[in-house]
Amino acid sequence: MSDSDFTIPISQSEGLNSERNTKYGYKTLKSGDILNERFSIVRELGSGGFATTYLALDNQLADEHKCAVKQLQPRFNTSAVWESAKERLATEAMVLQWLGKHAQIPQFIGHFEEKKQFYLVLEFIEGEEFEQEVHRQILNEAQAIQFLFDVLEILKFVHQQGVIHRDIKPSNLIRRKQDGKMSLIDFGAVKEIGTLAFDTSKQQIKTQIIGTPGYMPPEQNNGKPIYSSDIFALGKTVIFGMTNKSPLEWEEAEASGVTAWNKKIAISEAFLKIINRMTAGNSSQRYNSAKEVLRDLQPLEMIGKTIANKYQIAKYLGGRKETHSYVANSLEESKLRYYLEILQPLQLRESSVSAMNQEIMIGFSNLSAIDNDQKTPAVIEYFIDESRIYIVQEYVEGKNLAQIIEDQFILSETEVVEILINAATALHPFHRQQIIHGNIRPSSLIRRHKDNKVTLVDFNLVNEAINLIPESKTGYIPPEQIANSPTLASDIYALGMTAIHVLTGTSPQNLEKNPRTGEILWHRKARISPNFAKILDKMIYLDQNQRYQSVNRVVKDLKKIKHKSRFRGLYKYLIIAPILFFGILYGWTQYSQRAAILEFYRGDTKLDKNQYQAAIDYYNSGLGRLPNTRGQVRNFEQVWLKKAKAQRQLDDYQAALNTCDTALKYYQSPQLWNCKALTLYNLEKYDLAIAAYNQAIEIAPENVWLWNNRGETYTRLGQTDKAIADFQKAISLDPDRSFVSWNNLGKLYFEQGDYQQASEAYLEALAVKPDYLPALIGLGNVQKHSQLYTQAVDSYDRALAINPDYHEAWYGKGSVAEYSQNYQTAKEYYQKAVDLKPDWQAANQALERIERKLGS
Repeated sequence: MSDSDFTIPISQSEGLNSERNTKYGYKTLKSGDILNERFSIVRELGSGGFATTYLALDNQLADEHKCAVKQLQPRFNTSAVWESAKERLATEAMVLQWLGKHAQIPQFIGHFEEKKQFYLVLEFIEGEEFEQEVHRQILNEAQAIQFLFDVLEILKFVHQQGVIHRDIKPSNLIRRKQDGKMSLIDFGAVKEIGTLAFDTSKQQIKTQIIGTPGYMPPEQNNGKPIYSSDIFALGKTVIFGMTNKSPLEWEEAEASGVTAWNKKIAISEAFLKIINRMTAGNSSQRYNSAKEVLRDLQPLEMIGKTIANKYQIAKYLGGRKETHSYVANSLEESKLRYYLEILQPLQLRESSVSAMNQEIMIGFSNLSAIDNDQKTPAVIEYFIDESRIYIVQEYVEGKNLAQIIEDQFILSETEVVEILINAATALHPFHRQQIIHGNIRPSSLIRRHKDNKVTLVDFNLVNEAINLIPESKTGYIPPEQIANSPTLASDIYALGMTAIHVLTGTSPQNLEKNPRTGEILWHRKARISPNFAKILDKMIYLDQNQRYQSVNRVVKDLKKIKHKSRFRGLYKYLIIAPILFFGILYGWTQYSQRAAILEFYRGDTKLDKNQYQAAIDYYNSGLGRLPNTRGQVRNFEQVWLKKAKAQRQLDDYQAALNTCDTALKYYQSPQLWNCKALTLYNLEKYDLAIAAYNQAIEIAPENVWLWNNRGETYTRLGQTDKAIADFQKAISLDPDRSFVSWNNLGKLYFEQGDYQQASEAYLEALAVKPDYLPALIGLGNVQKHSQLYTQAVDSYDRALAINPDYHEAWYGKGSVAEYSQNYQTAKEYYQKAVDLKPDWQAANQALERIERKLGS
């Protein structure tokens, strides 16, 4: 059931005495009701905290055209707010009328006020909510990309009108039945009208923050949405579309140590990079506009498409401007894969196509003639189709350096020396024929799986054929090449910069430069030998006359330091041989410790599955293999803590206490004292628990949770002043994690009947963590006891938006309905709470009480 099933009493504002008794509410509509002498209600479509939407027929049209009537659920407490809402509604109606000109946004039909009710009438979109679509079938990458293209085009139009949607989420996107396109509905500005209320403390009209937890970026949570806030929400919606899990579910899963969402699905690095930028928490690192996202997304649109009835594009590798590279599967032989390069010059005239094609053919023919050791992928074919040039090459099993450093971040000196020798050796035959690669960077050097040799890809001959100017800002391009006069030494410069990139983990354009000479300053970021540093410096001189002129010379110098490093390595082994010998002997003595660690791992697995007794058995088995010494207890402190936790879960508090006490005999740590205090708390030995917390706090006075937990214990002892002092101390120690302590303060004030302070404490908790369910329920309970029923229902609805199965929220809504004497609605809400938590005595008693009232 929804809010629309009963009339919510107005909040009892203390301001504006002349208006405080004026009632503003809303009336539930039923099938057959006529609005504005025009719209005939058919049925309810859905209801939220701000509006109820009905399917209606427009009687003024001959075919009784279907429309959606949105009845705003007012939260008004004064006539001043009512008038403000009317003005805003008129303004928003004009905005919606303009937005409705887009084919994928519902057309605006009209707005009106009738019997102190506000209504908006919009085009009815026949189709399925994206949320329901995903529940049936998640999207693969190609489908997700097409979904983004569809919605981003809508968003681009919306933002061009100066409008921020503010509530993009799966349920606000509908796939139209007529053409399969997405429609965007439910703009946040309309919801804002439904949240208007008069703030008596500040004597001004205010609104709540609009948006959905998990889909809102930080700036929107702080009440300052920007255009990129919609992009953030759309990125989170795509993640939902590919995983069928909401952002909050992924946050909770990742906080619990579960693998990140992108590790659970098949997603390319290129698409993941776009999604990560869309959902960046810092707005400065996020896309600024839908247009920017569409630009980066454009090359990925090819994924899944078929080329020449022979190749299906499977993966995007990268590219720029007019040229992009992909991995393609053969449609003729299932196991074959190819590199596919697509060129689309900005101005491709028929007269120049032949010349370009001829130049590319000559270039690849020259490469093929020189390459007799698989230094470059063989060219399968090249053709022109639909103003694009396609080049199909052999697929090399391996990883390029860009992929390798993404996995490893940096490579060692030994690895990089070997890669440079391989790459320079591969370049030599081409340089001997005066062929310049011209495009060396991490992505153009592939280390083959079969022999770890380097294969060269992405020769610049293609770019030259279409007159594509090299990117001067990448950092791999030397001055002479920027000036369009590349030499063989230009490849040596690019190869040196590539080596520095993989040694430091930092791309050349992001490295600091000498302001006088322009040379990059990289030495402090890499731990390498002085001789190797000298070689790299000579490879990357800006003055090409000071640079290596021959890759053969580079190889010779690299081989010298390679042989020296081998000798140094042998010398080290001779020195450390005795150490290794004794280390091996010591290792044998540690066999029992390794066996114990294996048992601990098994115990952790059982604990994660809530198999507590099995976890305890494994922990006991592992601990039995180790001596109880201070060092062992310290090293395996987490095992003792997890064992005690499992015992508490089984309500075996005495055993848990023995576990904590045994560990404390050997090692005094705040965590073990906290373990003992928690167990004493469970045993209702609160004085002893306080003493244990005192010991813990003496060791770790900056530990926020110790202060918070001691405050909870003082609360049980009825020592409220001490409890408040401890909660406030916890808050001051770590404001960013203070939501638990604020919530505990709220509970304490609520129990004392101080609803004003309780409300303020809960609001502070929600300011730190807007989706913290206990604080939302606590706030709703305070508002309910203050007879602010409208606000209470809002709080419970916010909780249910986060977790629809949160039993306390259903119970709270049931109690509001009961106070309002809407017993049938109350029964349904209480029944929902009982279904979710059958053993909850309060809910069962409430349900029985309501059934008696309905029976009478």
